[in-house]
Amino acid sequence: MRRLAPAVALLVALAAAGGAWHLASKLTARVRPVVAPAAAAPSQPAAPAAGKRPAPASRDVPARYRGQIIRKRVRHFPDKLLALTFDDGPDPQITPLVLKALAQYDAHATFFVLGKCAKRWPALVKQEAAAGHAVASHSYGHPSRTSPAEACNELDRTSALIEQAIGLRPQLFRPPYGITNGNLCQTPLKRGYTGVLWTISTADSNPIGPEVIARNAIHTPNPGDIVLMHDGTGHMASARALPQILRELSATGFRFVTMPELLQAWQRWQAGQQAPAHAQP
Repeated sequence: MRRLAPAVALLVALAAAGGAWHLASKLTARVRPVVAPAAAAPSQPAAPAAGKRPAPASRDVPARYRGQIIRKRVRHFPDKLLALTFDDGPDPQITPLVLKALAQYDAHATFFVLGKCAKRWPALVKQEAAAGHAVASHSYGHPSRTSPAEACNELDRTSALIEQAIGLRPQLFRPPYGITNGNLCQTPLKRGYTGVLWTISTADSNPIGPEVIARNAIHTPNPGDIVLMHDGTGHMASARALPQILRELSATGFRFVTMPELLQAWQRWQAGQQAPAHAQP
């Protein structure tokens, strides 16, 4: 028995220690530390994607320009805005390159589409509008002269195809070849369309290379100028010139806007110029 006493004492001690540990474990399991919740971060407005300009707030043409022909820029207009305009598209080879370059530089433009092309490639017209660009009419088949009935047909067919593609009827019209005294220009003007010519031509209807086209656009533009280019079939040189145009003019502070945006900016500036001066206190 004497030999067993130390062993028994050790077992008793171990049992006591085990019971204490078991009790402590239960208490610890029941009493959990309270952690204060992290303070909620203050809500922040969602920022636009880096380097991306939002789509134009409005595609509406100011009333003062409806039924009128835009032939020249507003003199002394101070804002460094340019309106790039593309005629004769869309084209499945050219227009996607133009859209890609515009997106890369967060630029907006105006596409004067041909009805016959919009009929063949309505998805491209839809892409133009979805990217925030303005879509306008350039007639159905690009005739130089028409009868009054033919002019109505050209206008109506193209407007219907544009509306079918983007859900909006165009408010802008560019007459083929810039001819303004024929039925094909006078008919839309009587209906309240705004006729748009250009103040800078890149001369890209001629067989010239991308470098020359780019120089024609980059050479001494003025704030508020309207630049004529093409994205129709055969105008690959224009598509290749566009990145240089966007890069160099952006570097000098120009922004590229749609024609409705430019006309709205003109109107705001002219309204400010006409406002009576307030007397100084």
